Amino acid sequence: MEKQGEVCISQCMIVKDEEHNIRKALSWGKGIVCEQIVVDTGSRDHTAQIAESMGAKVYHYTWTDDFSAAKNYAISKARGEWIAFLDADETFAPGHGEKLPGILRQLGPTRAEGVAAGWMQLDEDGKVSAAGTQIRIFRNRTNLGYRRRIHEQLGWMDGTPMHVADATGELSILHSGYRGAAWEDKKVNGRNLNLILKELEDHPGDYEMMGYLGDEYYAAGDLDKAESWYRESIASMPSVLDGRDQRSAATFTYLLQIMEENGNEIDEMRPIYEKASEILPKEADFDYLIGKYLAADRDYKEAVFYLEQALDKFQRYGSYNRAMLIGSHLRETYEQLARCCRKTGRDERAVSLCIAVLRSDPYSMEALYILLEAFRGNGPRPSVAPEKAMGILEQLYCLDSMKDRLFVLKACSKLGWPELEAYIKERFTAEELSYIRSVWSGAISACPEEKTQREGGT
Repeated sequence: MEKQGEVCISQCMIVKDEEHNIRKALSWGKGIVCEQIVVDTGSRDHTAQIAESMGAKVYHYTWTDDFSAAKNYAISKARGEWIAFLDADETFAPGHGEKLPGILRQLGPTRAEGVAAGWMQLDEDGKVSAAGTQIRIFRNRTNLGYRRRIHEQLGWMDGTPMHVADATGELSILHSGYRGAAWEDKKVNGRNLNLILKELEDHPGDYEMMGYLGDEYYAAGDLDKAESWYRESIASMPSVLDGRDQRSAATFTYLLQIMEENGNEIDEMRPIYEKASEILPKEADFDYLIGKYLAADRDYKEAVFYLEQALDKFQRYGSYNRAMLIGSHLRETYEQLARCCRKTGRDERAVSLCIAVLRSDPYSMEALYILLEAFRGNGPRPSVAPEKAMGILEQLYCLDSMKDRLFVLKACSKLGWPELEAYIKERFTAEELSYIRSVWSGAISACPEEKTQREGGT
């Protein structure tokens, strides 16, 4: 029985052969939720036994090629006031799960029926490769559940819009499922593809499912089929979309990416960009992709326009159900814009962008290098005197720290600005400099790959 004032949360999930993930998947809920419900859809490993040993209520469900049906079965077993429905390959970011009861207590008297959380896809190295928004926390209400066999949608069964609270600034879910052997197996056995095709048989005009079908072919490396289905999806879209239609935004962004991979010219990509921007004018990813393409094509002036526009949209409209790409590559966007500003003589803007990056990530070599490059300028005399540049560096770095001194020295050496390098060397003892020279092949200079990068002008 729950204490007065506490929120009863049911943690639910459907699983199959998840013995490598199930412990972590259940661990975040310990001490936070009032029950853990695991619906096993036919595991051949020890998933169910491990879940039971951890205190979860395990139910066995006969798989019917329908994710929504299995999820709704799990919901039917829940007794909590709220449900947290994360997959076995998902967990809350460290410290975020503990915030959940407090957030739900605040939402108790409101009309909120669902809670939007941030969602981040992790790559093989554990780094964020994509970011978005998901509604995985919702009230336990009759007729509030999932529909569709795959890429299931949460909502009222009669189509009434949900009232959703935005907690993306407080809650983030980490997902690791689109990688490794398990993901490769899903692609090989064609499970997702078959379920999407069944949905399209029943709902042939479903432009969202056409987009998901494009995703399957894109992931499999069949760019021609992927492009065809993305174009079919776009042709079937209504003229007015919800401004937070993340699925449709993904269809446009993936199509633009495929066109770039196929070597299409910018004039061929512009009609897609223009239609995307017309239907979803607050989506920053379209401008981000065009800006990236133009920067790679060395059209730096045009690239500045689109990258500035992308950052402006991201800052004005946020990342709730939009801006999946730029949201997970924000630092790189600032760096790329700074590089393009340098190329077009806008050094003042390049400096402000680099300082913004370095204040949040002082060990971005790209940002520091562009900053110092802008300080040195292109003429015979530096645009910023070495002693003034040193003063700015002292505001960004703790030069009493060996790590910071080495990082700044490496950037100066890479750039080839001996006057500034001399100021940095004064912070080292003779013994330290001697050791650094021996480690760096007898001289304080850039490593081979950095020399190549500098000579290539990147």
